[in-house]
Amino acid sequence: MQKKITLADYFSTHASKEKFIFELETGKKKDHLSIFDNAKKMAAFQKIKEGDIVTVILPNSIDFIECFLASLLGGWIFNPLPYFIQDQEIKKIFKYIKPSAIITDKKEIFINFSNKYKIYNLQELTLKNKKYKSKKIKPNSAAALYYSSGTTGNPKGVLYSHSNMTSLIKSIVKGFKFKKNDHQLAFLPFGHTASINYNILPSLLTGCNLFISKGFEHLRSDFFNIIEKNRITYTEVVPTVIFLLNKLKINIKNLDLSSLDFIGCGSSTLPLSAQKEFIKQYGIGIGNLYGLSETGPTHIDDPREKNWKPGSIGVPLNVNKCKISKDGEILIKGKNVFMGYYKNNQLYKEIVKKKWFHTGDLGKFDNNKFYFIDRKKDLIIKGAINIVPMEIEEVIYKHPKILECVVVGKIDKIHGEDVALVAVKNGKAEDKKLKKEIIKLCKNNFSSYKIPSHIEFWESIPKTASKKLLRRKVRELINKPL
Repeated sequence: MQKKITLADYFSTHASKEKFIFELETGKKKDHLSIFDNAKKMAAFQKIKEGDIVTVILPNSIDFIECFLASLLGGWIFNPLPYFIQDQEIKKIFKYIKPSAIITDKKEIFINFSNKYKIYNLQELTLKNKKYKSKKIKPNSAAALYYSSGTTGNPKGVLYSHSNMTSLIKSIVKGFKFKKNDHQLAFLPFGHTASINYNILPSLLTGCNLFISKGFEHLRSDFFNIIEKNRITYTEVVPTVIFLLNKLKINIKNLDLSSLDFIGCGSSTLPLSAQKEFIKQYGIGIGNLYGLSETGPTHIDDPREKNWKPGSIGVPLNVNKCKISKDGEILIKGKNVFMGYYKNNQLYKEIVKKKWFHTGDLGKFDNNKFYFIDRKKDLIIKGAINIVPMEIEEVIYKHPKILECVVVGKIDKIHGEDVALVAVKNGKAEDKKLKKEIIKLCKNNFSSYKIPSHIEFWESIPKTASKKLLRRKVRELINKPL
């Protein structure tokens, strides 16, 4: 009988002294084999047992990756949270779980939790440990617990098995054509699944070089210089980064960016106009990626494909099956789909039917590619008419004075809901004049019922730690009684 191997087993075969992980801001550098060896020391920590939930709150760093590996080796359930998470958010999540341990480099921040939870720093994890002994981790046992609280109000604990994650990362490496000679750049928050799935896991599995930044705010105008200097082949972004780079209009004429295969954009849908603007301005292929916390990445729209055209979410990764239901919902089935919600089996039964995960997203299938339309719950129902917010956002984004925008439903006594727009201005513009221009733009593109009846300009739009627009929060604020 063939031995069932775990994710940590796969990583161990690619750990060497020839490939490195770099921290751009600190200059710290460590080879893969040394990282793996230190993770083994952590995994031998006697006070954390197999099956324990371990909450990790660390910045983008080599330390974070070592903790992740230690969790896999020790059979812990890895529970990463954003580094800048606030007390109230932690309390909300800890209502659902009681972690056996919290690993963080800022213990003083968590003084309010010191009586309830065991809190450790990295030094404590490797102090006076016994030699690591390999464990027979069951492939179907829980490996990670991700919390998805961004767009729904209440947190949902998404459980991944070792088998789920092994399938997921193998399909990503194959689908994205990642190689051992790659140089990846990671700057999205490590407390979110995006960097884990698109950067950390591929780097560990292929044994390629990984360059880490604490965040895009540390890169900004140096973004392309860093790509050139470090011969970056791939990086993962979110729409906000593309909006900013489009605005910055960085001169790259004298830079050699030939190493860069393409840029992947996930978390939320990138407006087609922003995608085209970026490609026109920088000449770099950017592909939409699709996936959810419950599925990991499921689709890739690869700009390296022959006759590639921007606009779709591409084709499913090789282990996934995808279809569109009769009412237009995207359904996903495959080895990548999560094992369940933590302590909420009822919700799992409601969302996973006959092994098909119901995404809550509307889509269509055309010319052998899938297209995202919008979230089912984000549709605006004006009278008996369904209005797709993303369709309106796409047009409004084309206005040169608009940096970001969100369209939501505003409660209306006559129609039930009406169309409301919240936008962030690109530079200075007089509000009254800009509102008129937006309405005129909408009149030239839409029927009257799609034209925003309410327009507000904000300094910024609420976002999750992964920079996903918090449409729910915008809707709440727009409909808040005066």
